[in-house]
Amino acid sequence: MSYFLWLSDTHYDPYYGTNCAFSSGYYGGVFCNDTTDRLGRHGCDSPAALVKDALDFAREVATQPEFVVVSGDLVRHGVDKLFACDDEEFREGGEGHDDASVIEAAHADFHPKAMEKAAEVAGGLIEMIATAFPETEVILSLGNNDVVPDYYLELPEDGEQDAGGMLGLLHGSLNTTNSTSAKPALDHNDRPTFLRGGYYLREVHGDRVVILCLNTILYSSNFLPQPEHVEDPGSQFDWMEKILASCQKEGKKAILMGHIPPSLGSFRHSQLWKEMYIHKYYEIVSQYDNVVIGQLFGHLHSSEFRIGTAGVDGMIPPLSTPILLGPSITPLHGNNPAFHVVKLGDVPGGDTRLLDIDTYSVVSNDFTKGWAKLHTFSETYKVASSIMEKEGLSGDAFRAILKSMKDTLTLESSFLKRYRSYMLSGAGDDGLGRGMKSECNRSCRIRSLCTMEAATSFGYESCLSAETMSDGGGAMVLGAAAGGVICFFGLVAVILRRRRWQRQECYSAAVSVDEEVMGKDDEDEIT
Repeated sequence: MSYFLWLSDTHYDPYYGTNCAFSSGYYGGVFCNDTTDRLGRHGCDSPAALVKDALDFAREVATQPEFVVVSGDLVRHGVDKLFACDDEEFREGGEGHDDASVIEAAHADFHPKAMEKAAEVAGGLIEMIATAFPETEVILSLGNNDVVPDYYLELPEDGEQDAGGMLGLLHGSLNTTNSTSAKPALDHNDRPTFLRGGYYLREVHGDRVVILCLNTILYSSNFLPQPEHVEDPGSQFDWMEKILASCQKEGKKAILMGHIPPSLGSFRHSQLWKEMYIHKYYEIVSQYDNVVIGQLFGHLHSSEFRIGTAGVDGMIPPLSTPILLGPSITPLHGNNPAFHVVKLGDVPGGDTRLLDIDTYSVVSNDFTKGWAKLHTFSETYKVASSIMEKEGLSGDAFRAILKSMKDTLTLESSFLKRYRSYMLSGAGDDGLGRGMKSECNRSCRIRSLCTMEAATSFGYESCLSAETMSDGGGAMVLGAAAGGVICFFGLVAVILRRRRWQRQECYSAAVSVDEEVMGKDDEDEIT
């Protein structure tokens, strides 16, 4: 058995403590140009001191990881805003965007410099990781903030390579290091696919496991500009199918790693990929279900999972592996910095699987009291321990966990409560505007469970409707037994309850502040 370190959404900001630091704008007076909090603070992206503090502790608990993965968003938010960093209004709250403003930024005079800066910051982050873990392979996927503007990536013409654009700049920055002991993340062999679409592969675990590093920016609902070949931007799906077919033929296993997950977000329940790409992704993964042993994503800054239970339209299919979402290092949205250590090895019978996850986070909301283990997955969800002993982190184990999270009309499952308590990696109950609610009513719990299973907005709404009808049906049975008058009032209650559900956003975080700041144009999750 071995293990690997999993970092996500680092959002390294080398300008923390200066007037050019990124400030979320959500937190009413929280600014990031003050170095009083050396390790950073909620509402700011990660200063170098926080990144190094996380890596120092990671070396204590994961002294010899087989490899390190980074599931996207290496770079701070709003790199393009560095070129207007004296403009306070422009600097703050820069995550909200619309197509027109993105296109304008992509054609601004400062755009080439902004792309160079993003590549430089990405390279600096990988240099820190590689120096902390010398001779250890660092494997990454691109996130939407690793390109400039956010979600904007011009792909080369069919069959060509983007040597001089954003992908070329990133490749140049990520295939060199200033340390003789630090291994660069990319090499010359990655050029054909990375310069075509920002994706590549790595073989690990004695070449028994292939990690496909996917560029999920291409499938995002916010991706610009519209690619020439809409069915398969960057020819990534074609490449993915060929690699998985090769793995199947050679008896190897595969881990799919990307940034934006093919599902819904947790906080506004928005669909994160365009629907045609969601269907294509699950079509491929279903075909090679016996090959794929892990699906690792980030983007939401919280530790979560997605799992399919039924192969119906709009829902995640019942695959043999769940989708795992890694917590973030950046504390921008009120979460405490955290990372995973994932065990990798063989289950009884000899198959290689992901076996378990240890999660570590900072101890206090001011980040000054060090780090500690937050929890071990198998110990937290003992309801599936017998399955995990035989299959590791399998789809069946997660379906058992999901089943245990379902409740009666009046009582929240203890397993769902644990899940919610770990989403923001131990951040305080108030969470500075986006904290985990200590109480989660029936509406909140339905939304939680439907979000875990849905792949599209249609699937999510269908799930909500089914749960609503189930609740309403129980009320009508009681009404019939008691008489027509009670039945009438039961129906009225169901209608009113449904209207309340439609108005509420109560998954497990207070999102109204975020929505007001970002406006209605940004349909994606705040990441």
